[in-house]
Amino acid sequence: MVNKLYISFRQASILAGLFCFALLNSCNYNNKVIASVDDSELTENDAFIIMSHLGMNPDDSIDLKTFVDSWCLKETFKAELREEFPDTWQLIELRSQSFSGDLAQYYLEEIELKKQLDTIIEQKDIQSYYDSHKEEFILHDYIVKALYLKIPNGLDFKSEDVHLNYLLKNDKDLSELNSYAKLYAENYYFNDSTWIYFEELTKDIPVGKFNIDNIVLNRTKTYFSDDSFTYFLNIIDYKLKDEAPPVEFLSNEIRSRIVATRLQELKEKNESKLIQRIKKKHEIITSI
Repeated sequence: MVNKLYISFRQASILAGLFCFALLNSCNYNNKVIASVDDSELTENDAFIIMSHLGMNPDDSIDLKTFVDSWCLKETFKAELREEFPDTWQLIELRSQSFSGDLAQYYLEEIELKKQLDTIIEQKDIQSYYDSHKEEFILHDYIVKALYLKIPNGLDFKSEDVHLNYLLKNDKDLSELNSYAKLYAENYYFNDSTWIYFEELTKDIPVGKFNIDNIVLNRTKTYFSDDSFTYFLNIIDYKLKDEAPPVEFLSNEIRSRIVATRLQELKEKNESKLIQRIKKKHEIITSI
């Protein structure tokens, strides 16, 4: 049985994928100037593209302020160097032009070669990769299957048998807990078919005062309160640190690694052909 009402994760995306997504969706933003340093201006549209590329959310006010503050500081440094040390600034501009060429090659290869990329990964491929690279996946944190519930203080949870239902001793306990969580939970997680890092599960639980090893290894079932919330934690199963996790826990990561390896192999095989084809399209003149 699987029930997952809420848990918040920030997942990283592939660099090129994020960049392409940003370009496709930047039309939702406009050229309104949202920051400036001297003559340099930052538009809403440009901020969206760069923030999306960096994995930041331009619709989040905290992310946006963080990015704008950073942009202003960097532009200030650039302006200061340009005014005070023009020779060094010229070097930076030349290096930037060179780096932009490297980026152009990177994205052209991504766009062109992904058309040829085989992204179908069979389970036997995942298992084979896992068996060959198991030592790379040694856990540095426990992974667990668990139930977690966080509710505001002041609720009479005992009258609703929450302190009994979270133990999952009876078949009806989970459905009753789900119903209660939908109404009152600040945060709730249960997925008995999926492993999760203990650190991720408990990132907003004040477990620092407890012995984490004891909590996990004893499959602890406990609840406790702080000034604002009551927390319920039921560790159903665990995998030890310093061991490789089950292959199913790593399937998505291994799939991404295999696809990245295939893409790199395509690049190495086709890079010279791509370069020659692109060079033929453009007029190149040298005096050497």
